Amino acid sequence: MAYDILIIGGGIVGSSIAYHLAADGRGGRIAVVEPDPTYEFATTPRGSGGVRQLFSRPENVAMGRYGLSFYRDFAETLAIDGEPADISFQPQGYMFLSDSGDGKQMEENYHLQTSHGVEAELLDRDEIKRRLPSMNVEDVELGVYSPNDAWIDPHAALQGFRRKARSLGVEYLQDRVVEWTGDGTAARRVTLESGGTAEAEVFVLAAGAWSGEIAEMIGMDLPIRPMSRQTHYFLCASEIEPLPFIKTESDLAFRPEGVGYTGGVPDWEMGIGFDWNIAPKWFEESVWPVLAHRFPAFEELKLDRTWACHYGRCLLDKNAIIGPWVGGLRNVYVCSGFSGHGIMQAPAAGLAVAELLVDGGYRIMDLTRLGYQRVIAGEPYPELGII
Repeated sequence: MAYDILIIGGGIVGSSIAYHLAADGRGGRIAVVEPDPTYEFATTPRGSGGVRQLFSRPENVAMGRYGLSFYRDFAETLAIDGEPADISFQPQGYMFLSDSGDGKQMEENYHLQTSHGVEAELLDRDEIKRRLPSMNVEDVELGVYSPNDAWIDPHAALQGFRRKARSLGVEYLQDRVVEWTGDGTAARRVTLESGGTAEAEVFVLAAGAWSGEIAEMIGMDLPIRPMSRQTHYFLCASEIEPLPFIKTESDLAFRPEGVGYTGGVPDWEMGIGFDWNIAPKWFEESVWPVLAHRFPAFEELKLDRTWACHYGRCLLDKNAIIGPWVGGLRNVYVCSGFSGHGIMQAPAAGLAVAELLVDGGYRIMDLTRLGYQRVIAGEPYPELGII
């Protein structure tokens, strides 16, 4: 099999790249290698689905803004034969809270965000309490509220990208890459678990948490590894006011979901690697106390279920790596390492990679600072404040 562009990884990022290339019409013959079309163990369907613009780096703000706009129109844009691609777009806003003494950084970020067109409000403690009376704000210095930010059904978004890409002629190969070879100047082919091979003029690595190990096959040093994270769905015994997506400096992140709530607190001490086991005491000892402190109504709650997923964590700086393999094989591109931001940044990442491949450079958003060059130089480009 021979293709113009072969995308390794058919999750939401890989499928967004495939869609944007196919919609542009100049990508030629495009294929996506994805081992599991059910996405049972993929990261996307297990994510919280948040879509926000509140970042500290201009590139991430730009990607968040593009993603928000894209998802707002997703149902119509990715409709097939008049059938909308519904993703349950919920524009209920985000609330960032400074509760660990980094209010100055949050305020600086707010000014950067608004200077780049984000509609947001800087709120003091009293105003936060007025808007969210059920919240304990005694240790909250300030907050930033972005009313237009949202959340979506991530599984529906993934399937929407995939279905639309296929309708535009993209081939999805249900297979797994087991070998990736080149000739010293360019990558030439991948060997698949089924025994076949696929050749291409251009390769894009977008395999999320699996990207690091696949990169090693062709000699690429890519600092992306899986990090396990637990997410919880819980019910509150008391009724409280409608909430935005809450995210704090102390790492609490949760939002409303149906009649309950979904979210948690990441365990940053988790080792690198795939781990599908559930730590039964994590919620009780590390999540519930934080929830109950911030919202006393959560002192009485019912944990309904817990599941594990994996960040494709960029060990360099927890930001995505997007662009060509600088210093390596000339036809290999990377779009991975989103470290928990893949769902919200997938539309922008797909557009950006499509621009690189068909136009030879960025047009809508300049993501050069997120390129592989910073890996070679050992120069991290991390978010400042809440990540």
